[in-house]
Amino acid sequence: MTTRVLPPEEYPRLAGTEAEGLAVPGSAQVLVVEDGDRIAGCWILMPILHVECLYVAPEYRKRASVARRLWIGMKRLVRDAHGSAVMTAAASDEVRDLLAHVNATKVPGDHYVMSFEG
Repeated sequence: MTTRVLPPEEYPRLAGTEAEGLAVPGSAQVLVVEDGDRIAGCWILMPILHVECLYVAPEYRKRASVARRLWIGMKRLVRDAHGSAVMTAAASDEVRDLLAHVNATKVPGDHYVMSFEG
């Protein structure tokens, strides 16, 4: 068996894996374990932009101005970071409603943080 980073021209070989049909960003790396010509396993490292801790003070929540300014400012920051999408989480119904309002897509599954230190 061999372990290597799969070059983009070989991404069609991911058919039948969890990565099939995934739009793999150019900054990603697809790690594969191969047994001869067969992919025995794969895992994708995707650098992502993650936004968190959205907060609007209670007295400003019924007005759109603060949320709109945050939205416009964050779009600028994401563009400046050469991003086109971000990951985020919602811990309250207010944030879920705001995410629905901007047509955010809920990601399926449970998400975890894994440490590779030590």
